[in-house]
Amino acid sequence: MGTHTHSRPPRERARRALRVALALNLAFLGLETVIAFISGSLALLSDAAHMVSDVAALALALLASEFALRPAVQGRTYGFARAEALGAFANALFLAFACALIVHSAIGRLSTGDTHFEPEPVFVVGVAGLVVNLASAWYLARSGGDNLNIRGALIHMLADALGSLGAIVAAVLASTWAIHSADSILSLGIAVLVLFSAWGVLRDATRALLDFAPTHLPQERVEAELRGLAGLSEIHELHLWSVGGAPVLTAHLVPEPGVAPGDLLARAEHLLREHLGVVHTTLQIDDPGPCAQQRCPLFDEQLAQLRPHGHGHGHSHGHGHAH
Repeated sequence: MGTHTHSRPPRERARRALRVALALNLAFLGLETVIAFISGSLALLSDAAHMVSDVAALALALLASEFALRPAVQGRTYGFARAEALGAFANALFLAFACALIVHSAIGRLSTGDTHFEPEPVFVVGVAGLVVNLASAWYLARSGGDNLNIRGALIHMLADALGSLGAIVAAVLASTWAIHSADSILSLGIAVLVLFSAWGVLRDATRALLDFAPTHLPQERVEAELRGLAGLSEIHELHLWSVGGAPVLTAHLVPEPGVAPGDLLARAEHLLREHLGVVHTTLQIDDPGPCAQQRCPLFDEQLAQLRPHGHGHGHSHGHGHAH
């Protein structure tokens, strides 16, 4: 028997990266809190309070990643595969809320002129924070940047890296030319950039949670590929969505007269799995004629014809066979 070497699975790499990033940020939070109390620096203490949100975001992402690995059981046939999308959604929403608070605070300071701050501790914290955030972001990105949950945590780290860079620049401007308003102005610009990144994660997580078709596999393409199959007459009830990043498809296929249903089914499954990457499929072979499912156009037409005669409801007679 030959031996096989396998690289670490993507989800395991993602969980490992989240653990490392969480450990780095926890260590930095503890160190910063201790120094803040020893030095009496309010700036350090404020940044430590902000770091709590980053630790919470990473902990949420790690918790979602752990839940996603739980096996499917009776009553939860997909397990917790959508936990990662839910974690990414919560992280992006939380980050958008934090950006809104930053914008409100920055505008308030600029309007009142209360922009003075002590640049020295801000500079020290900015440099240390930049190192920790960039290290965390690098580790997360190389573990699997296409994972939605990782993307949610990654934008937190990149947002903080931008914030740390902004703090360094603001501290230099304040200590060299006494431009204290730079802190608030830079915060506004960074918040806009972070909101833009958060919107992308929020959009993709929403698509996953609402069962939209995967962005990399449009339904029009799948339908066009299926309609090109030899021996296929019609397609009914085609639904395409994703669970845990894996495309899922169900459809009713009507074969042309004389075509063996089993042959058509085999060709369709081969096309979907080998050429389109849809590994979770449920295909039903229908007889020619009206489809009993309510979403089929022929059924809708029949239902519309019944309504003027006072019938309040239609009757469907299913004849599905799942494969």
